[in-house]
Amino acid sequence: MKTISHNSTTSSVSVTAASGNDQPQLVATLVPDEQRISFWPQHFGLIPQWVTLEPRVFGWMDRL
Repeated sequence: MKTISHNSTTSSVSVTAASGNDQPQLVATLVPDEQRISFWPQHFGLIPQWVTLEPRVFGWMDRL
């Protein structure tokens, strides 16, 4: 089994691939609303339009 983890104060992501399973699993912890304002700048830098881009990005991801 191979595990890759990322933890911070605003999110938690873990990717695990079992030896008999070629498909990795992605586990993510939801970011509470009060922490969302700092999530994008912390992880993606200073994108000036991030407030308007966030709903579009998640809208695209919902379509997948």
